[in-house]
Amino acid sequence: MSVKKPLNEDSCQVYGEGDDDYFYEEEYVISKSAKVTLFGLFICICLGCIWFFAIFLPDYFIPEARDLEGITKVTDLKVALIPLNEGRIKQLGLWDESSDAHDIGHDDEKLDNDSESDDEIEIGESDSEMEDDVELNQKRTVERLILIGDVHGHYTKLRKLLRKLNFNRRTDHVLMLGDFIAKGPDSIKVLEFAINNKIDCIFGNHEWYVLQNYAQFHQLDAPRFANEKPDIGIESSFNEDPEYLLAKKLQPHHVDYINSCSVIKKLGKVPLHKRNEDGGSKYSNGVAVHGGLRWDLPFEEQDSEKCLEMRSYIGPDFNESTDDPFEENAVSWSKIWNKKQKEFSNKDTHVVYYGHDARRGLKLKKYAKGLDTGCYKGGHLTAMVLWNENVPTSKGKTNILHKEKIVSVSC
Repeated sequence: MSVKKPLNEDSCQVYGEGDDDYFYEEEYVISKSAKVTLFGLFICICLGCIWFFAIFLPDYFIPEARDLEGITKVTDLKVALIPLNEGRIKQLGLWDESSDAHDIGHDDEKLDNDSESDDEIEIGESDSEMEDDVELNQKRTVERLILIGDVHGHYTKLRKLLRKLNFNRRTDHVLMLGDFIAKGPDSIKVLEFAINNKIDCIFGNHEWYVLQNYAQFHQLDAPRFANEKPDIGIESSFNEDPEYLLAKKLQPHHVDYINSCSVIKKLGKVPLHKRNEDGGSKYSNGVAVHGGLRWDLPFEEQDSEKCLEMRSYIGPDFNESTDDPFEENAVSWSKIWNKKQKEFSNKDTHVVYYGHDARRGLKLKKYAKGLDTGCYKGGHLTAMVLWNENVPTSKGKTNILHKEKIVSVSC
């Protein structure tokens, strides 16, 4: 309501003349009910703002959280290589004996130059064909297995490499050897491409870091390895941490894909040959891992986290590993692995394909093949292509040759 009252003459401006002139101003007094209404409106606006900024915007811009499953330690490759004839080999460009390994450059250690012993197994025609037939009947068949070193979020380079390989998602099986995200500019694009093209994966240390940050951001239980004791906790990260920034962007299907990667994957038969060859009738058991493996432990007893980060063994017994190649008595794990495999029975040997060690670059030993060639720092993105060949014999039968070849692109 409003009330009129006389003004103090000292503070008023006079517009009329004479003693009978009076001046008034109106003073507005809010009623009690109006005050209650305005206060209620104010509270509603405040609550609306809180809901908008604290609930609506986060739900709109922050992806839905996905609970993390235990990361599997060991899995089997779900495909088998079908032997190719000469015509198909030429179509795929595999007939060319040149390799990109010389363009990248790799170390030549004396350990690699040991000649093959005469007692290494030579696969007989009938046994090899029978075993291959069983494997082909149990798994989806493909023409090539393509193992790719650390992509580190370089989507355009991944596409460039696959174009060079004439990649066909129906006839090829691609396996990324871990660290396919982080460091590079397009980790989300790499994830989308991998999911859409059913690209297989190995779990790397950067996938581990990203999932740790994902769990922290969404206040979930920390990631863990299946059948292993969980970590005590994870370190806090800050908004400027690249893995933390990436973790905040992950959609549920991205998390599902990363969570599906195993630490170790058994590949089946792979070529067993000297460095200056591309393969032959001899083969060993193949295995893929990101960092490395302890030579003295079965796959199921390996420490999963150390498999992600390993770069060296610690001498003199070489039954401990480290991610620091400059640690006292540290020796490249692949060097010792290669040496130890030569001491085993031929049927018990394993050829390991791995990434993680960009500092050492491309390392092609008989029993260990490192494919991280430093794409994230301007090096190369490298793939090892594996295939089987049907070779006619003089007796009218066929031998199966196990072949592999390095293909790379500059980053």
